[in-house]
Amino acid sequence: MKNSSITIRPLSAHTGAEISDVDLSQPLSDRTYQEIRDAFNQWGAIFFRGQDITPGQQLEFARRFGEVDVNDYATVMNGVEDHPEVRIVIREPDASRNIGGFWHMDQSFHPHPNYASVLCARELPPYGGDTMFAHLGAAHDALSPGLRATLETLSTVHITSHVYGIGSTPAPDISEEYYFQKREEWAGIEASHPIIAEHPETGRKILYYSPIYSDRIEGWTRKESLPLMKYLAEIATTPEHTCRFQWSEGAMAMWDNRAVLHYALDDYRGERRVMHRVTIGGPWLKPCARVAEKVPENAA
Repeated sequence: MKNSSITIRPLSAHTGAEISDVDLSQPLSDRTYQEIRDAFNQWGAIFFRGQDITPGQQLEFARRFGEVDVNDYATVMNGVEDHPEVRIVIREPDASRNIGGFWHMDQSFHPHPNYASVLCARELPPYGGDTMFAHLGAAHDALSPGLRATLETLSTVHITSHVYGIGSTPAPDISEEYYFQKREEWAGIEASHPIIAEHPETGRKILYYSPIYSDRIEGWTRKESLPLMKYLAEIATTPEHTCRFQWSEGAMAMWDNRAVLHYALDDYRGERRVMHRVTIGGPWLKPCARVAEKVPENAA
């Protein structure tokens, strides 16, 4: 890219870009920081390769973009020694469950989720383990004007228990005992978010919809909600709105939890994968004017 201190290579028409000509082990200049932030806002997910950085340097990079936070869901992961904010995401060879193996945005079942994640590859399987991203701004733009107008008046209720199963049926590889334990543990933890919202930095409208966490449209029954929610899931994850990032040694990804869905592929069973994750808190999505008066304080 001309007139830039970094090189930006988009991975698809809508989602994801690789950034090179930057050493993340060193403090970012103001110019480089702003160029990275602009790319982050435009593409929703940005990627760096060949970075030889320590957990502390990953943490300092994240801090440049906002206040680092260890959310309650991340307590299932251990922190790196001397840097508890850097969480270790491990998939062991004998593990049956794959963390993040579905289309989602993190923490949407909370009123104000963390807005960004920084994930660094530490130990990779010999094959597989890619992560996919889908831009929710592109999903919004693909909707008809009539449907957009309808959705601007609606919100969805997000819950976490669907990760473990739906109704009385546990998800594959989850026992009934574990499923009902998790349902009880997460009972009552939910948040309502407008389906159409505005990005706080770009003003772009976003289809804020989670195929896994969205339980129902607020004020509707789940049965009434399912046909529309199924269609929104199809729009959000249309292949043309996505990119696929293939991890490599020294690779790091940063994605906008307000603007993209992500999906950790489960195609390396029997192999080990170790990642370090840092989450960042900051400005959340703005509700559209048509629903702003109905949204509780601190909600999306």
